[in-house]
Amino acid sequence: MAEVTFRPLRPWALPPDKPRIDRAAARAERDAYRESFRYLRVPRLPADCPPWVLGQELGWSVRSPLTLTMKPLADIGFAVPEGEDPHRAGRRLGGAGMWQRGQEWIAARDADWLHLGDHRGATGGWEGMFVPNGQGTLEWRLGWAATLPAGTFLMVMPLPDHAPDALRVPVGVIPAKAVNAMAERGGMSIAVRPEQPVTVHRGQEIARIVLLHPDSLRTTARTDPPEAGPEPDPAEPGGAVPGDPEAGR
Repeated sequence: MAEVTFRPLRPWALPPDKPRIDRAAARAERDAYRESFRYLRVPRLPADCPPWVLGQELGWSVRSPLTLTMKPLADIGFAVPEGEDPHRAGRRLGGAGMWQRGQEWIAARDADWLHLGDHRGATGGWEGMFVPNGQGTLEWRLGWAATLPAGTFLMVMPLPDHAPDALRVPVGVIPAKAVNAMAERGGMSIAVRPEQPVTVHRGQEIARIVLLHPDSLRTTARTDPPEAGPEPDPAEPGGAVPGDPEAGR
């Protein structure tokens, strides 16, 4: 059986855990209605539906390590010509905050809240929890590392049906080699995009991660044509009679 290991890299980190459906509580509510109320019932209990339960308990829960209000990012990507001061170029383009991503830059207005995630790093200096990724998305560094079996993949996905309002989590698939290497660069991070001001709380589930076998990405599919029905019997009503001039009309 494949095994995934999670370990905290920072004291505030909340490593992923397995989501569980409380079947006992759901059944207790159903039984209370049946035994004590005249009309109110739970005719079909989701907790008794295996496909629904498997979907709700799929993978591991990713939880917010802090409480804060996130706001949409109005960002712009730009390059700085040789010899120009990057910060002067950023101010000219209207960006209040600037982040270098490779050889290029991202400037964002109304991004002061990103610094609420600044935390003490492994060497004692301050590190940012949130880094703009462009096009309204940001990289959320979570302070824990994951170790995956070689050759597998990790899928980051939104919650099944109760994601925080206005906080979008793009689906992404990361090879095990890249996930395992993140331990040397501050740990696991996911991409999110706040579309409206949204408050998340420490411990609140924000995303789901799922281990994928390589076959999940290599599998092909085909669609077979529908099976042909039986030939009509000429003796049956509507069946064609050989030599009948009316046949086919």
